Amino acid sequence: MTIRKQLFISFALILIIVAFIIGVFFYTIYKLNSISHQQNHRYDQLIRVKKLSEFNNSYSWIVLDVITDFDKIQIVNLRIKKALLLFKELSSLKTEIINNSESQEEKKNLILIFTYFEAMQTMIKEDLYALVLKKNSNLKVFNKKFEGIHIDTQQALKQEINYLKNKLKRTQDLRTTFLDTIKLELLVVFVVLFLLSFVISSKIIKEIKEKLYRLNQGILQLFNNGEETIKVDIGENNELYEITKNLNSYLEKQADIIHSREELLRNISHELKTPIAKAKFILAKIENTEDKQTYTDINTIFYDIEMLTSKLLEREKLNFAVLKTSTFKASSLILESLSKLLIDEESKIEINMKNDFNIEADFYYLSLALKNLLDNAMKYAKVFPIVIESYENTIYVKNISNELSNDLIYYLQPFTREENQQQGHGLGLNIVSKIIKLHDFDLKYKHKDAYNIFSISFK
Repeated sequence: MTIRKQLFISFALILIIVAFIIGVFFYTIYKLNSISHQQNHRYDQLIRVKKLSEFNNSYSWIVLDVITDFDKIQIVNLRIKKALLLFKELSSLKTEIINNSESQEEKKNLILIFTYFEAMQTMIKEDLYALVLKKNSNLKVFNKKFEGIHIDTQQALKQEINYLKNKLKRTQDLRTTFLDTIKLELLVVFVVLFLLSFVISSKIIKEIKEKLYRLNQGILQLFNNGEETIKVDIGENNELYEITKNLNSYLEKQADIIHSREELLRNISHELKTPIAKAKFILAKIENTEDKQTYTDINTIFYDIEMLTSKLLEREKLNFAVLKTSTFKASSLILESLSKLLIDEESKIEINMKNDFNIEADFYYLSLALKNLLDNAMKYAKVFPIVIESYENTIYVKNISNELSNDLIYYLQPFTREENQQQGHGLGLNIVSKIIKLHDFDLKYKHKDAYNIFSISFK
């Protein structure tokens, strides 16, 4: 399965969980609104029922006032008038209160309460008022009967109030339980989401790391063992396989180009060496002729062509060089480099070994680089000897000469040299630079006390 497909599936799973969380969120809002609506409904009903208790108390006070002042007809009329107003107000509440009941039990209880109120209403409007007008002494009997209805009403109202309070408490408990459940569910979902994301991302990252490690090992093998393609098993149907496949196709094309280039250079070298050898053979036959200068000039030209060909081949080989590292002494490197030079007098070179340190590098290529530095020093020295010094993990090559007119980087390019310089082809320092870069060493230059000083640092 490709990494892209794995990421898509992971994203889809996470999206489903997020959609579930959003669904839970909206369901929570809906449920809380429903609970709040129910809670408000019961609270309003509780307020209405408590108001009925006020009516019950008001009727009781009216009856008490009438019985107390039954001989004062004006006060009795005011109390009866007040009772009628309360009856009217109570009648307007009856339908609303009964219709807002939530159960048959509650509805029966409310109907009973209003039956009591209607009984009290009849007693006050008819019985009590008739007794007052007749100034009948049976007020105590009336009062006892009314008090009984009042107490029954009070008990029924108390029962209704307790019923509504219990309902409110259950609603609040339901709200609290629901919120606790939602919190727990969301916590579980978030934990699952985190673990799922962690597991999936870890798996994908591990797979990518493993494939990148294999690819890196293949690239290292490509460089270290001189392979032409990356030979690692990354598996099919993944992005890195496609990258490796395309890279191998590119490397194969490059290998073909390199092989063609090397073959062309070998052919050019062969074709150049053959006429040069023939020309030198012919020159040997005319060496004893009188025109010595012509012979010398021609010989110099062919030697120059031969050296240029060799340097071009050396430079080209460096583009595809595979280093074979070993450990050797700085003194061994210097002696090997000197052995590659054609020195007519040993007095032209002074060696100062202050510190003979170990070097880990390709002995052949590094000796070639030092030989080129020594060759340049010999060519352009105004005064001999040139000096070779070794200390602090650095080899210095010094010669008394004019300071370079440009920065060192200018002379590290191929076919570059001083404007008034006739010797050389401008390839020596370029070859030195390539070899030093292959080893990750440092090549530096400075001019001090009439000396041009080139150094190779092995730190």
